[in-house]
Amino acid sequence: MTAINALRTSVSGLNAQATKLSGISNNIANSSTVGYKRVDTQFESLVLEGSSNGASALAGTSATNRVEISKLGQVQSTGIDTDIAVNGNGFLVVNDSAGSNGKYLVTRAGSFRSDANGNLVNAGGYYLQGVKLGADGLPLGNVGDNNVDSLTTVNVNDISVASAPTTNMTFWANLPSGQTAYKDTPQDINTNISSIDYYDALGATQTLTYRFIPQTAASATDPNTNKWLVQVFDSATGGDPALAATDEKRLVGQVEIEFWGASAGANKAGTIRSVTDAEPTAAVTGSYSGYTPTADATRGLYDPNFGTLTMKLGGGIDLPIKIGVPESASGLTQLSGNYVPTKVEKDGSAFGMLERVSIEDDGKVVATFSNGQSRAIYQLKLAVFPNADGLNPVSGDAYEMSRAAGSVRLLTAGEGSAGTTSGGALESSNVDIGTELTNLIETQRAYSSNASVVRTADQMLEEATNLKR
Repeated sequence: MTAINALRTSVSGLNAQATKLSGISNNIANSSTVGYKRVDTQFESLVLEGSSNGASALAGTSATNRVEISKLGQVQSTGIDTDIAVNGNGFLVVNDSAGSNGKYLVTRAGSFRSDANGNLVNAGGYYLQGVKLGADGLPLGNVGDNNVDSLTTVNVNDISVASAPTTNMTFWANLPSGQTAYKDTPQDINTNISSIDYYDALGATQTLTYRFIPQTAASATDPNTNKWLVQVFDSATGGDPALAATDEKRLVGQVEIEFWGASAGANKAGTIRSVTDAEPTAAVTGSYSGYTPTADATRGLYDPNFGTLTMKLGGGIDLPIKIGVPESASGLTQLSGNYVPTKVEKDGSAFGMLERVSIEDDGKVVATFSNGQSRAIYQLKLAVFPNADGLNPVSGDAYEMSRAAGSVRLLTAGEGSAGTTSGGALESSNVDIGTELTNLIETQRAYSSNASVVRTADQMLEEATNLKR
């Protein structure tokens, strides 16, 4: 190798180390950048010509910076609901336009926030894409594995949940067995009473009031009757809001329930024996502790097969209430002890406004509303590539799809080769500062060594030049 060749080779070394230094500086600068992938510098030797006997004309080295896209960073919790981290394989799909009519890209930088229009956009200015879901949780439109055009920008503005009327209710309680015995002084008819809210067709809150009146024995020598008058009052019935909760005009349900007594045995005692219409004439004898039932005895339809008492409430709602099937311990019972509601359930909800948005492990964007309801509003898809390192990096820690990366597949998080998503978390940079500082020292030494070769080659050329003097 001549001095000129040595000079050129060392200069190529200086350029290569400068390229590596550029990558190291970029890595250190982005060590705290969410989703950043470090730059790794690869060197290759240059040969101008060679022969079969091993002789060659060396020409130094060149360096190429490669982005380690497939190397994962550490996932860290942030506590911010709209932050998204991908655990494992896959990328979030984004668009550089809010209208989804721009360019589709992929990223692992999941620091998304809602903009003024409700679109989720990350720090790089890219808009999160997903499949919009209907109220039934099913996708709106057709979604194919590679159909990125079917995705739309995730928007959380003006989302609400409609009210849903109550269509089913369960009310179980234990009625004190001793209260159907003879009493010298009639018991207050409001001793055993409970109020349960429900939702009408407009989402307004109404109230059902349950009152249980024991049918006492006629004399001290008579056994317990084990019979109760059950009344249900509806706040939406009666027409006058000023009426008392148990006003006769609010009565929508009235039946007589007889329970099995102690002589029926352990399996049947205290369970429902029969449910019938209340007899108005029973009040004439005072068997309802002085209460006179309404003249309209038929209020509510009892189905012994399902254990439901169906009543027509205000606004025309037919509400089936589960009170229990005959001879079953699941339902209304008459056992010793106090009056205690044992199970109260209902469906339906009031109108609700959006309170928060969260991300599930399967990529679902779930909205929680002020009425306590929640539902999935978008399904995120993860973009999976055969060769993720072949993606083209662009500004904002995003990547262009390329031929080198292979064909994209859109998969639901957690299915197939796709990883899962974590809400309230971010993937940190995959840069290790200790490694970069070590590489920095090595690069500095290599650069200095190449510079020394330049000075030596220069001195040799100078000596050759001085030979003519």
